[in-house]
Amino acid sequence: MSRFTLIIFLLIWEVTVQNDIKGFDDTILYSINWATELLQDEATSGESIIVTSAHQEKYKCILPTTAEEKAQLEENYDGPTALEILSPLFSHNHPCSFRLESYWTYQVCHGRKIRQYHEDREGKTMRLQEYVIGKWDTNYYEMLLEKAKEDEKDKSTPPPVKKIDNINLPYYEIVMENGTQCSLNNNRPRMTKVLYVCYIHGKHEIYSVDEPQSCVYEIIILSPLLCAHPKYKPKESGENKISCAPIDGSYKMPYSLAKQQHDSALLRKQSDLDRFKVELIKLDKEEPLVDLEPKLLDTAPVENFLRGKNCLTGGTGWWKFEFCYGKSVEQYHVEKDGRKNSINLGIFDKKAHLDWIHENPHKRPKPLGERKQLSHLYSSGSICEKTGKPRQTEVKLKCLQNAASPNAVSLYLLEPKLCQYILGVESPLICEILSRANSDGLVDIDGSDFIETEKTATVNIGL
Repeated sequence: MSRFTLIIFLLIWEVTVQNDIKGFDDTILYSINWATELLQDEATSGESIIVTSAHQEKYKCILPTTAEEKAQLEENYDGPTALEILSPLFSHNHPCSFRLESYWTYQVCHGRKIRQYHEDREGKTMRLQEYVIGKWDTNYYEMLLEKAKEDEKDKSTPPPVKKIDNINLPYYEIVMENGTQCSLNNNRPRMTKVLYVCYIHGKHEIYSVDEPQSCVYEIIILSPLLCAHPKYKPKESGENKISCAPIDGSYKMPYSLAKQQHDSALLRKQSDLDRFKVELIKLDKEEPLVDLEPKLLDTAPVENFLRGKNCLTGGTGWWKFEFCYGKSVEQYHVEKDGRKNSINLGIFDKKAHLDWIHENPHKRPKPLGERKQLSHLYSSGSICEKTGKPRQTEVKLKCLQNAASPNAVSLYLLEPKLCQYILGVESPLICEILSRANSDGLVDIDGSDFIETEKTATVNIGL
């Protein structure tokens, strides 16, 4: 860092401290306008400071005061609380908000309840799996309103913020508890923290759904209503301008900075020239240009998946899960110190799978023309404390067509019965496998069903 760069950094740090006593905030942007002289309104609009470069060039700079003006606006606010502003959402006449994830659909009925559900249709049959992940207590509003009014009296404490798309946005939080009991959380009821964020173009839609720990959810709602409260308006994303003018006969801009900009411009120009390359190719006049040999389809991802070389991991909550085709299904959590707590949800055994297929003939693959999925049994997992039996998982491999990427993979893990799981794997890769499976759902690899033991790699899907 050059001496002048250090001076500019200290200048911006001083501006930040002046406007925010908490110290430096890298979300506040500044730009320096180098002028021949300061305008009259600039010279009198804010505090000035003198800075000196390494070449003893001196400049008078005017510090912006936009943050102070905003703080004054918040200080004078005497309108309704954030909860009162959002209260129209809690009416029974107001429509619920929905968000469709890869497997689950989330429904937020503001001020009533939140549910997580999935509809599985097979022909005319429809099965619904549903969990309530938060309810609204009828006495909750009055209690929250009393607290909100007390919080409004404290003008010095800003609301909490959440980083969304790398921007810190203030939010108002409502906790909805008393959901369906969760077996992964010592049978405690599910709960959801609903974070309402100001977005002027929003329609109260669900921006994101997260599960930071097992059966505890966080949902962000984009609402234009909250923008009526000055404390919850996002900070202006524009730059705060610092105007600097030379004094004592200095150049308009410091010499070191002007030279750096000049050198950077030359490098960019040279880089642009390097991008243009001309290659002359001699063509036979009789050689047709249209009959080019088509590229062969890369089958490596499918083969590596079938051989268990690439394991897939998924899950966004407390528990993650890992699936190695033809080997095992694991559920795990990594502690802060790096220790990995793992539960085996099942391993693949050909005989156990065949016995299961014979006992459940509806799990057999359909004829090739109708086939859209395969089901495999992974059994003999870790002993379940509540049933005394080994855990087991049915892995459903579904062909996902019209995906954005041919290598896209979607994973979901369900527990319809205690310690009996369903792992869904949806991908275009599965479409290549369906035709290779026999009547028992097994895929022949080099003359043997499933798998040769090899070192595996893990591919993190991040779902």
